[in-house]
Amino acid sequence: MGIRKFCRLNRTFSAVAAICAAQFALAQNTTGTHAASPVDLPGLTPSMTAPVSRQGRGYVVAKDDVLNVDVVGAQELSRECRVDENGTITLPMLPHPVVSAGHTLGQLSQAIRNELLYAGLFTDPQVTVSVKSSTWNTVVLSGAARKPGVYPVYGRMTLLELLTQAEGLSDDAGSKANITRAGNPQQGPESNPSPTAIDSGAATSRTLAVDVWRLWQNGDPKLNVDLFPGDRVMIPRAGVVYVMGAVNRAGGFPLSNEDEQMTILKAVALAGNFSPHAKPADAVIIRKVPNAPGGRQEIRVNLKKVLSNQAPDRQLLANDVLYIPESGIKKALDGVASAAITTTIWRAPI
Repeated sequence: MGIRKFCRLNRTFSAVAAICAAQFALAQNTTGTHAASPVDLPGLTPSMTAPVSRQGRGYVVAKDDVLNVDVVGAQELSRECRVDENGTITLPMLPHPVVSAGHTLGQLSQAIRNELLYAGLFTDPQVTVSVKSSTWNTVVLSGAARKPGVYPVYGRMTLLELLTQAEGLSDDAGSKANITRAGNPQQGPESNPSPTAIDSGAATSRTLAVDVWRLWQNGDPKLNVDLFPGDRVMIPRAGVVYVMGAVNRAGGFPLSNEDEQMTILKAVALAGNFSPHAKPADAVIIRKVPNAPGGRQEIRVNLKKVLSNQAPDRQLLANDVLYIPESGIKKALDGVASAAITTTIWRAPI
């Protein structure tokens, strides 16, 4: 036999051996027969994007996600892919698109591996899929956070983690965070149902009310509920009452909620009481009233009589400014009202 003929036979045998090896590896690594176009995993469909598969069981790919597909040792196959409107991605050298939406990253990695084996391109491909960006898998944070916005959820996320990413609560944040969750998803095995949270929703929609200030200050794990894609977290702003002038700790004092009542005496106590040179008999409440001249109302208060029970303890409203003048010092009330807005916000520790 000539050398050339021998070499051709040797190459033929090598090709046959490679195909056989690929088919054997496919039989060992696949969990079912090869699907027709487009490629899918046995027993899974793109419609399997129910919330249960997104909670505590790994990230689930959604339409319009941008994925990074990395095939070790094959730079020509490693690339960035966007999941199209059909829920699939297309890779070079593969004859069919690969169904991605509704699968976890691990399942999608296995699906791509199976396709490479089926095509005879590799005998033991190592495939990793990661998420670069996602438009669906997000949580919306609004209201009294330092950085409200839209935050991606690529795995398990808790309320405390979201607040940390948002750099915490603003000074005038209310005590409760309202978490609105579309649907009535089941909890995954790693999720925290938080028995302390109040569930006030129905089967089609749920709203959880969580004591967000206690969580932020103390990190109470019972309040640290899990967040899932599609959740909306709203932190209402609390009303603030300002105490200015001759007090020991001038500033703003937030109401814990809309129902809390703040009285004059309570506000004075929060402000550390009067300073030695205060004139409590000449105190003034500056209140915003859009229909009043100048957009405000000035209510004179004799705190001496209030302290001696000779006058009622008035209720203060959100954004009221209680001004206690100092003896011998006259200050325009316009300046007092303006200064109150930029003063320190004091919040009692929890």
